[in-house]
Parts: sequence; C-alpha cells; structure tokens
Amino acid sequence: GQSLGYGFVNYIDPKDAEKAINTLNGLRLQTKTIKVSYARPSSASIRDANLYVSGLPKTMAQKDLEQLFSQYGRIITSRILVDQVTG
Repeated sequence: GQSLGYGFVNYIDPKDAEKAINTLNGLRLQTKTIKVSYARPSSASIRDANLYVSGLPKTMAQKDLEQLFSQYGRIITSRILVDQVTG
C-alpha cells in the first residue's frame, strides 16, 4: 500500500495546470522535494493539462494528492502509482 513516489493530475483548464506547476514544482513535502511538470498528453482534449508529479512521499495517499492540487483548479482525474506487489 505504498506510493511509488509519483503520480498524475489532469486538469480541465490548462491554465490551472500551469498555475500548479509554477506554485508546486520544487515544494518540499516531508523529506522529499516534488517535481511537477507536463506529462505527455493522453488526448488532445487535455493537452497541457496533464501533469506528472514525482518525488511524492511514500506515505502520500490519493486524497492528500487531490487536496494539494485541487486548490489550483478543477481536477478531472488524479492517481498515485503504487507498488503492484504490496498494493
């Protein structure tokens, strides 16, 4: 049940994604410094609104990620990738 230390956040509005990158990239969380950047777009409808977040603390839960990023705009989806062996 531990995070692999990275995840994705998809915003409706690309301006919200840009605001999240400008504000949260380099933020220190626990003992980690997160990196927030654009991910490769999965479709034209969310181009420049799909973020890749790395360096998340292993203890970060899905709700924590959503709470951190929701203040920058409406999130379509978000997910923290987890170890497939431990869940």
